[in-house]
Amino acid sequence: MSNLQLLSVDHFQQNATSLIMPNPPLMTSERSGWSSIQLANFIQPAWELPAFYSLQHIIIIAKNRQPVNAELVMEGQLCRVQYHPNDYIDGYIEVFPAGLCSQICWDQEIDFTHFYLDPAFVAQVAHETVDPDRVEIQFEPKRSDALVYQICQALRSDLDTGGSGNGFYGDSMATALAAHLLRRYSTRRLTFREYEDGLSKFKLKQAIEYIHAHLGENLSLAAIADELDMSQYYFCRLFKRSTGISPHQYLIQQRVERAKQLLRQPERTITAIALECGFSNQSHFAKHFGKLVEISPKQFRKQ
Repeated sequence: MSNLQLLSVDHFQQNATSLIMPNPPLMTSERSGWSSIQLANFIQPAWELPAFYSLQHIIIIAKNRQPVNAELVMEGQLCRVQYHPNDYIDGYIEVFPAGLCSQICWDQEIDFTHFYLDPAFVAQVAHETVDPDRVEIQFEPKRSDALVYQICQALRSDLDTGGSGNGFYGDSMATALAAHLLRRYSTRRLTFREYEDGLSKFKLKQAIEYIHAHLGENLSLAAIADELDMSQYYFCRLFKRSTGISPHQYLIQQRVERAKQLLRQPERTITAIALECGFSNQSHFAKHFGKLVEISPKQFRKQ
């Protein structure tokens, strides 16, 4: 590998990968409404990346039709990796920490998906456990991790099917992903406090009232957690312990319930109802409505 000038790459900026890769991404999450995590899928020819460091943590899932050999020089240390067509069976992922000086090359066409995680968001998830300034994620080449793989595939699937259209789902998944990275890939051993009883009655009431008051808005997970004065991670865990479902599932359920009421008003169009209830578009509305009610909004209106 040649020694080239070190580049800084901010993957949250549009076309950032054009600095180091020949082909633009086939798919990105730029219009998803996600704020804490972003996704980009690539097919790239055999290539050598210039020396660079990323401003975000990167999780990579490779999916190839033939074996691909790669050389990774991370902070001057050489690591050789071979990717196989059946790696997905064992849930192989890679973790590249933000700020790590990297040079990478591979010898065959490669298909991979990047998930870019904001370090400030990861530190925020950690802040109830340790000083976030002391949190450092480790480089991990090709490791089997079923949970990370499933979370990343769920995010990819959400985009493949039209996306949720707002940041709530992405932030929910990013919160779970960040907590797992802190547990398994941090240079410091982190243990999150566990709570047996879930949210207090007051906090649960406060959360539910806040969700209902902002049901038709582009509601963020961060906004609810801030309202309750707790981290997104603990809010998600305690809310689910109290209700049996995640905050995102509850939000979708309540939006569908409101939509069912509005569908009884024939003067309202289905598109207008979808937007009024906080869905990004009619397709997004129909997908979730059909999943929960088992008929389409149009069929429901005819009942």
